[in-house]
Amino acid sequence: MPEEQFRLVDLIDDLAAGKDVFFKLVNRVKDVMTKDVKTLTLDGTIEKCLKFMEENHVRHIPVVDSPTGNDENPYFVGIVSQRDVFRQISPYAGKLGQTDSDSRAMKQPLLQIVTRNPKSVSPETPIQEMISIMVDNHINMVPVLVEQNLVGIVTSTDILKLFIRLDKIRHICSKLEGTGQRRHFVDLLSGNSDEMIPALSTVLQTVGDIMTERVDCLDEEESLAKVLEVMHKDKIRHVPIVDAQQRLVGIISDRDVLRYLPFLRPGADAFHDRLFDVAPNNAAIKQVLHDIIKRDVVCVLPSCDFYTAVRMLYEKNISCLPVTDEGKKLVGIVTVTDVMRGLLAAYGLFEKSVV
Repeated sequence: MPEEQFRLVDLIDDLAAGKDVFFKLVNRVKDVMTKDVKTLTLDGTIEKCLKFMEENHVRHIPVVDSPTGNDENPYFVGIVSQRDVFRQISPYAGKLGQTDSDSRAMKQPLLQIVTRNPKSVSPETPIQEMISIMVDNHINMVPVLVEQNLVGIVTSTDILKLFIRLDKIRHICSKLEGTGQRRHFVDLLSGNSDEMIPALSTVLQTVGDIMTERVDCLDEEESLAKVLEVMHKDKIRHVPIVDAQQRLVGIISDRDVLRYLPFLRPGADAFHDRLFDVAPNNAAIKQVLHDIIKRDVVCVLPSCDFYTAVRMLYEKNISCLPVTDEGKKLVGIVTVTDVMRGLLAAYGLFEKSVV
């Protein structure tokens, strides 16, 4: 198979067909990126953007602009995220309680809120470098550019898919245990390393291996102002809500917060950089969490299988899993960012195994 045609999505089929596809080849952005990318244009409205996100179950949309020449292709401008949209509308947008600011916001063109010149990668960027960019900059999507032309995107969902495929491979290895086929299979998978598969399984066994144990949490009588303070101080996106016995009551995310902040009028400066700006005396941030937190929260035990947790994040389209004990007492949290760090560790192990 020519290298330029190799993609991770083909790995399982190729191995099953007996083709020599080495795990070490899955190390560039081009191996995991989504190529069929849907875009919107600068003159598209927030209303259109919101509908697009809901219909396609996405949280980020690349924005393009049409050049003046008829024979030229649209060129990449930037990204609009769900967070950008949420700061413009209230939780009642499109519903009976819709406000006047919602009506105005829905007609705003994406030109007003697009994040221009976002962090990007090329198809040849190493996967480790791409993940570091995403983790270090607290972003869940990077556009893939070739000479400023959009050729794909990589999202945190693509990272989850990567682990799901690795889990399939892990199960195949397990089924081949004790057969003459296993040695050949593991050689193909790990580049003739005896240590890669056992090491990967050892490092990423349970949720407890990657969860963040020290979690800032609040009680439901606190206000949005306190949530903003905690999120800003610790650079986090999810705050668990607990009772007096530290039992999980609910959770609030930065997206939830943005829906309840007052309308932010786009200005000449970077809209995205001002998303959480709000006057300290504004009535909106005095809202009590009891009325707005999500209470139907999916959570896991520390002993939960790592790959099971990844599947839950992927299939339920959520960004975090609170970790509790049998009595629902909060003991940690696992986020998509933690999973991405796990992938960095996995590739680090692979590099050591083939030295």
